[in-house]
Amino acid sequence: MSEDDQKQEQEAGDEREGRALARSLPAKSAFHVSLQGEGSWANLLNWLEISPDALVLVDAAGRIARVNSQTEALFGYTRSELEGEALDALLPERFRAAHVLDREQYATSPRTRPMGAGLALYGRRKDGTEFPVDISLSPLLFDDALHVLGAIRDVSVRHQLEEHEHAAREAAEARLALLQLVLDELPTCVYFVTGSEARLVLANRAAVTLWGSEWPAGQPMQDFLTAHHIRLFDTNGQALPPAAFATSRALHEGQTVFQHQEIIRHADGTSLPVLVNAVALAPHLLAGLEAGGGNRQISFAEPAALVVLQDVTSLKEAEQLKEQFIWLVVHELRNPLAALKGFATMLLRHSQGDKGTALASWQQEALADIDLAANRLNRLTEDLLDVVRLQAGRLVLHRESIELVHTIRRVIAQMGQSSDRHQLTLSTSLSHLQAQMDRGRIEQVLVNLLTNAIKYSPDGGEIEVALQVVPERQEALISIRDQGIGIPQAEQARLFGRFVRASNSQAQGIGGTGLGLYLCRELVSQHGGDIWFESTEGAGSTFFLRLPLSQSTSEPSVSPHTPSSEGDQSTL
Repeated sequence: MSEDDQKQEQEAGDEREGRALARSLPAKSAFHVSLQGEGSWANLLNWLEISPDALVLVDAAGRIARVNSQTEALFGYTRSELEGEALDALLPERFRAAHVLDREQYATSPRTRPMGAGLALYGRRKDGTEFPVDISLSPLLFDDALHVLGAIRDVSVRHQLEEHEHAAREAAEARLALLQLVLDELPTCVYFVTGSEARLVLANRAAVTLWGSEWPAGQPMQDFLTAHHIRLFDTNGQALPPAAFATSRALHEGQTVFQHQEIIRHADGTSLPVLVNAVALAPHLLAGLEAGGGNRQISFAEPAALVVLQDVTSLKEAEQLKEQFIWLVVHELRNPLAALKGFATMLLRHSQGDKGTALASWQQEALADIDLAANRLNRLTEDLLDVVRLQAGRLVLHRESIELVHTIRRVIAQMGQSSDRHQLTLSTSLSHLQAQMDRGRIEQVLVNLLTNAIKYSPDGGEIEVALQVVPERQEALISIRDQGIGIPQAEQARLFGRFVRASNSQAQGIGGTGLGLYLCRELVSQHGGDIWFESTEGAGSTFFLRLPLSQSTSEPSVSPHTPSSEGDQSTL
């Protein structure tokens, strides 16, 4: 067959195809646009030109009757080059089968609809380049002749954005899978939450073991706890309201909560003590992650938090054994100490009176040393007992109305007699100040702080105690400033713990148990107050006490300069 015969056969096929399309469309339809009468052609041309899309008018024979200027710009053809050609001239050869199929389906729904629904369609420019397009066909009745109006839109930018989004999603899923793998290997419970309701984003395998149930992604924390009859308590056995959860505090207040103790009580009544660290996160750090099983993107406007829960059951058991051991040792020491102290005191009194034989100087010095050592051991046993009482929650304050200025003056006078190289002074404008406090415990705090100030100022010097009132808060502010060796910067964050002392004090051979400041913190906290400090190594330290003047059951506030007191920290 010659080339001319092939061309004629192709044109005949195009005409038959166009007629088939015309037959497939109802002659009259509510979806048809009908243009009749004089001037309708000009109106149609004007309408084609104002459209932002490339518009192609195809006649009943399937050939292009008219195009607008957007079609010329999009495909690179002139109107004269396109008019009279088949619509497939603008489409790659491999998509024609899809177009024919679409036309056959068009008969069942003659309204405006895209061609090749569900298929990727491409246009072909005059220079042969191809680009993704959306094509919609609409029937058009013009001067009683059926035409089809095709709207073609370049969607290259949309495809690029979709590809970028797909690539970003795949990268996020890969990061999420890696994060999940790492978290699942951790022995402690780790989870991410977001939003004011603490909806779960991600949790590791250990979380299922700790909670006793699986927490579905996207479910709010309180809904999960309620559904599985799980409750949270504090260390005193009091039920925690949701706002007091460490997780809620990190989300609602933006706080970073360290070493917060909570007790998880499961539906079967078993309890699990946990140590919670909740870190508030910037929401953009969770970019790409999804909540709710992958059907909800995390909003940058919502708070987020990383929460780590550690089962401390074994630590609690070890703590109880240690406390039992301390209690036992202290009680076993008290009787021999009482005998030692009693006999030393008796011998000293008898040697100084008329009832006994005078002792040699070295004997008196030996008895004085024994008496001093007995006093130190007695103080140590009392401190150890206080530690055990605090840990067991059995330390009870006996509040009464005390005269605070007089109490401080008496403690300063007593401590001033213990050293002739230190000058203890009180700076205050107050002559009287009434407060509701446990007199013995407040004196214990002041004695401990002044003892430290004297002990850690081996070269002597002035120790200044200052007292003032903060009227707007009805609080007394006490400061104790020394000129001693100070506290190393690296050790200041762990000052108020048990049995740990600063390295520079040990290097200089200064003795101590490391219990004094721990007890100070706990006793001040029991009064509803705060204790903190400022220190420069080699230049001295200043300790501050803030105590409410009336009895308060509220939790102590935290000063901006107060180091975190959650958990055990080092002490002098």
